[in-house]
Amino acid sequence: MGIGLGILTFGTLGFVLAFAYSSIRAIEKHKASDAPKSALSRDGIAERMSRQAKARS
Repeated sequence: MGIGLGILTFGTLGFVLAFAYSSIRAIEKHKASDAPKSALSRDGIAERMSRQAKARS
């Protein structure tokens, strides 16, 4: 039972580390691009309004 528990423990830990790494990479990629912020964020609506004002000018 000890060996099986060790495999499950390290397998779960490995999965969590791999998921965290891929999540961090996705966030960095999103921050590097000029993707618009969500309208639900605090400053997202202000960003959208400023982009619309620039487009009209």
